[in-house]
Amino acid sequence: MIVPKYIYICSAGHSGSTLLDLLLGSHSSIASLGEISQLSKNIALNTLCSCGRPIQSCSLWSEVVRRVGAEIGVDILSHPYDLRMGFPRASTVIDRSHQTTLYLAHRELILGLLYVQLSTGAEFLKHATRSTVLAIDNNVRVFEAVRDITGASAIVDSSKSYLKAISLYRRHPDRVRILLLTRDGRAVLSSNLKRGQSRTTAIKIWKHQYTRALPLLRRHVSAEHVLQVSYESLTADPRSTLRNICDFVGFAFEEGMLNFRSKPHHVANGNRMRMSDSSEIVGDNSWQSRLTTDDLRYFERKAGSFNRILGYT
Repeated sequence: MIVPKYIYICSAGHSGSTLLDLLLGSHSSIASLGEISQLSKNIALNTLCSCGRPIQSCSLWSEVVRRVGAEIGVDILSHPYDLRMGFPRASTVIDRSHQTTLYLAHRELILGLLYVQLSTGAEFLKHATRSTVLAIDNNVRVFEAVRDITGASAIVDSSKSYLKAISLYRRHPDRVRILLLTRDGRAVLSSNLKRGQSRTTAIKIWKHQYTRALPLLRRHVSAEHVLQVSYESLTADPRSTLRNICDFVGFAFEEGMLNFRSKPHHVANGNRMRMSDSSEIVGDNSWQSRLTTDDLRYFERKAGSFNRILGYT
């Protein structure tokens, strides 16, 4: 079996991608990168790496920036967005000077065209979406720099986007394996309500991710190269779930993966648990008491049948 070099976590937000990234990156042969699509923003704002140092002075990222910058002929520290990593949208830590209304409109246009291209096979759109090809190439440059510096056999990218997952796979099908991470939509709804989203928006964003991702994954990715993993199984039985994932990606399970703070990580972007000192794995089922009867009925009307398609009853 060919051991994949790039493990990509595709999911909706608040589904446990940072936890899964850290657990996998605790394998002796795997490096955890987090939401690497946001790297330019992290460099621009000099945010903290999970190792505790600012990105620009982190031992790993400072060297990655130097090497990749020399390869593409760009002073990345001075011009971080010239390292084109795609069209991410930040939701928590935002560089307002870059993520403008114009940027977001351009992002929607390019990603919309890419979705149409992947959905219909419209080859005439290749020219319009060529910037996404450049972004994939730059992501791979970063992946390879990290692998070379750390000695890791594989890296984990938890950027979540199904469009990036599929584009990366189409570019390097022999090297990419995709983990489709799911979580009960009711739990995601509860999490987003706590963050101030409306029920309509919270359900729409979660459902949109999977209703678009599933058919495109079936169309473009070999079935044996995609594995669905549930947040619930990961937190309830992490050992068995990680063994299954390791079998899928071609690595032997290591017990040390369960203690994901035993190894230093350089996760550039992700939720706040990347900075925590604890390795405790506890599932969050607070939605069962937090959601009202009206919330549950609303969810059932809007997304109950789709939630069951994902395996939730």
